[in-house]
Amino acid sequence: MKLEDWHTHNALCHHAVGSIEDYIRKAIELELNTIGICDHFPFEFLKNIERIPYEDYAITLDEIKDYLSLAESLKDKYKNIINVRIAFEIDFFENQESALNTPLYKYKNHLDYILGSIHILDFHDGRGAWGFDDSRFRIDYNYYGPDKVYMEYYKTAQKMINSNEFDFDIIAHFDLPKKFNNIPNNKEIINNEVMKTLQLIKKRDVVMEINSGGLRKDAKEQYPSKEIIQEMYDLDISILLGSDAHDPNYIAWEFEKIINMLKKIGYNHLVHFKKRDKSYMEI
Repeated sequence: MKLEDWHTHNALCHHAVGSIEDYIRKAIELELNTIGICDHFPFEFLKNIERIPYEDYAITLDEIKDYLSLAESLKDKYKNIINVRIAFEIDFFENQESALNTPLYKYKNHLDYILGSIHILDFHDGRGAWGFDDSRFRIDYNYYGPDKVYMEYYKTAQKMINSNEFDFDIIAHFDLPKKFNNIPNNKEIINNEVMKTLQLIKKRDVVMEINSGGLRKDAKEQYPSKEIIQEMYDLDISILLGSDAHDPNYIAWEFEKIINMLKKIGYNHLVHFKKRDKSYMEI
């Protein structure tokens, strides 16, 4: 089978290297069937993010048109060689869906899919929102401890999935709080929240990303863990692969290893997106 990578970033997001065309050319070199271009949607219209260095996290509102125009021109340029799919990775912020949808609405017809993500938590205790996967906020992670971070993360994920106003197709890096190899102490309570979240994913019928980026982090494990993927398989939750590459050299990172694991668990299909419509391919 020819592989597909649905989660890549580039220099336009302000924290990756390489142009969009660099990623497409590398994907062609690797003989991928599809490359997903999905930069982070802007943050500056959101409230209560004073502590967040969002200028490092995403493109700006003023850059959206240029991003989409460039991606669409390259999609056309390489259409006879590789499928280029265009997307946004969008962070969920509770009770701010209306603020998000105002700028997003005008661009939705350009998108093949949307990744729904959580990188930022707010415990509403006066400390303010912070990026739990950002090494600059390690003091906050240590202040709350892994159990509280994991719990808040999954509670927030549940709110994201239950929100009718938050439109997305794929959940990215499902157990991201483990990035720095922080493991919760009360695993049973956290696992209960994981299962509640998986049940909601199944009910909403969104796709779960198997993200190989975690293999390059301190966790040394894909997102989500093998144990969670087994639960996903038992629930018949659909999946696809993403490298979360922020450098063209990380495209399709360890995908063969991931595919072998998925087959052993029982998966035999991956999802493909085009204009927000799902189809399936065998693995």
